[in-house]
Amino acid sequence: MKSLFLIIISFVFLCSCTTLQEMHQTANCQYDLAGVEVTEYSLDNLSADIGLAITNKSKTTNAKMKRFSGKVYLNDTPLTDVNLGEFLVEPQTTKVEKVSINVPFSQVGKNIIGLVLANSNSIKYKVVGTIYFESPIGEIPIPVVFARSDK
Repeated sequence: MKSLFLIIISFVFLCSCTTLQEMHQTANCQYDLAGVEVTEYSLDNLSADIGLAITNKSKTTNAKMKRFSGKVYLNDTPLTDVNLGEFLVEPQTTKVEKVSINVPFSQVGKNIIGLVLANSNSIKYKVVGTIYFESPIGEIPIPVVFARSDK
């Protein structure tokens, strides 16, 4: 009976160590805005795909999250909410997740939308939010910002 108890305790300990390593690695990933691509526009609104790039620089540990909830900003003006489901980034790789947004012109103004359509460098995008991890004690949040990196 004692050996069964020790095996169970060892298994739980190893699983929680793996979870903690993945959480720590995900917190240390590089988060970049991979790009914004206008997919459709009309007289009333604009639809676009936003690429969110997560780079795992670890040589051995996966980066894993349960979900992401955030908000898209255009020139520091909040536009819309975005959400991602569970994902895994293997060691020394970059994974790009795309989120689609639909923004009414009335929310940001036709002048700004014109600059977006022209792909102007004066437009600054970012996505600010929280990554959530599943752990033995429940969900753990970590705040992140996806922005264009100056490489």
